[in-house]
Amino acid sequence: MSVSGLAPGAPLDGAVALADALDARRVPATWLVGPRPHPEVAAWATARRRVGDVVLLHGTRPETGGGAKRSGEHTDRGAAAPEARDRRPYRRLPAHEAGLRLTAALRSRDALGLAVDGFAAPGWAVSAGTRAALAAADLGLLVDDAGVHRLGADGAPVRSWRGPVCGAEPRRRRGDPQLVHLALPVGAPLAAAGALVDAALADGATPLGAGELVPRRGPRRPRVAGDPEHWSITA
Repeated sequence: MSVSGLAPGAPLDGAVALADALDARRVPATWLVGPRPHPEVAAWATARRRVGDVVLLHGTRPETGGGAKRSGEHTDRGAAAPEARDRRPYRRLPAHEAGLRLTAALRSRDALGLAVDGFAAPGWAVSAGTRAALAAADLGLLVDDAGVHRLGADGAPVRSWRGPVCGAEPRRRRGDPQLVHLALPVGAPLAAAGALVDAALADGATPLGAGELVPRRGPRRPRVAGDPEHWSITA
């Protein structure tokens, strides 16, 4: 289950309540945080990561990545960024441009001390170039419209769980793909979100975090003939 739209104030209050409800059900969450969140959002997401949830960088610009608008900042509605006009802004990016955007986003993230486990694009779709840039930036966990992936050194998925992204009406039926990704905004009514999770659990779903589905590779070692890569069981 992923949650987007983290911001200070009431939405963060909603995130806290949702996290408490999921903790009570022992359901891990994936929190999607933009590159320039409010410091209190960054601190809260960091705390959730410490208790086992996954935090993903959600886009590379605040306009589409869920970042909070700080007090005193203004948005020029007449000059929307290209990402704001395109509902799937990462589906055609070449590797060089994606790398430049990621570099800037990660610099902002580092300034806030926010560690992330991987990436999720607004609109869910990503290009091969974006995947290559993510791998180069050591963001090997990707959640997209096809499922959850662990990227190899060239950006190609080397391990995947595939399944659809579902909103407030997941229409989950027996015989559907093994993975069903429930994606909700943080402002979704708590009772409705809880009911969706309860219905999935009652239908036999096993709650797993993104990192549990596609474990991270072990540390890179010098290439030795006949020495295979080893996989850890950690997220």
